Amino acid sequence: MEIKTLANDTINSLNTIFEKHKEDRICILATTCCGKSTLHEQIPGTVDMDNELWPQLTKEEEAYICQKPWTKEIGDFAGRLVRERVTVKAGYPLFTLILLDCEVIVYLDISDELLAEHCKKRGAAFRDAKNVKDAIENTWNKQREKGDKICYYLKVTE
Repeated sequence: MEIKTLANDTINSLNTIFEKHKEDRICILATTCCGKSTLHEQIPGTVDMDNELWPQLTKEEEAYICQKPWTKEIGDFAGRLVRERVTVKAGYPLFTLILLDCEVIVYLDISDELLAEHCKKRGAAFRDAKNVKDAIENTWNKQREKGDKICYYLKVTE
């Protein structure tokens, strides 16, 4: 199901999905700089992957993950750590870059143009955010092909 949304519409759409699937584990997949943390702060009961993972990292793990530019190897390493240390709980939707075991996936997509704007505002590297976005999109497409999860697609438009 595809839904294009403005910020308040995104919050309303997510709340509707969360209410409909309150007994399920939900992952909201999205790249860096697309608004995950902002949405998490505005939607009570949600969890941010970074808040769950970062306190558990060693200094060495953190240094490796924070290398620039972002690469598939860094993504694979981060993914392994997330899968080992973070879990999704029913009733507590998780905003994440990494797909974890869940019943429902929400892909929060953003156009490359808007992503570039968001990266510029945050002083983040667009290429890194785009690489993460491409990896997430690949994961999203594979999950949709498998057909074993409920999938929602939201397009961020601001």
